[in-house]
Amino acid sequence: MDTIEHLRELFYFNDWANRRVLNALRPSNSEKALQLTAHILITEKEYFERLYGKDSTGFDFWQKLTHEECKQIAMENAESYFNLLKGFDDEGLDISTSYKTSEGISHRNTYREMLTHVLFHSMSHRGQINTILREEGFEPIANDYIIYLRNS
Repeated sequence: MDTIEHLRELFYFNDWANRRVLNALRPSNSEKALQLTAHILITEKEYFERLYGKDSTGFDFWQKLTHEECKQIAMENAESYFNLLKGFDDEGLDISTSYKTSEGISHRNTYREMLTHVLFHSMSHRGQINTILREEGFEPIANDYIIYLRNS
């Protein structure tokens, strides 16, 4: 499997996992888990925009969102990444782009590096969401990659 095909599959998994989290979180559940979900989705959106050179100076990655706002951003993110990856090949992943972090620091990374970061960042925080849910007495969410593969 080519890298681009693998990344496409991983972004399908990422969308599936985000939707599972959102479907499991209800307003009566953990506010802490919902805000961490918002952080995941806000970060995915901001990194998509960084692919096109966005200056993120001063950007707040910890905005408070409602459950409905999270669902909307999750759908928009999935569509944005799917459309991006639909038009790419492996060579396109080596294109590099410059952007500024929320601290105003300039960086340059390849699309491959930035897309990989988005996936790892989201997965890491989804693990934290499950820890929060367990600590607060809620059922953790089965959102592992292997579960996604078994159900695909």
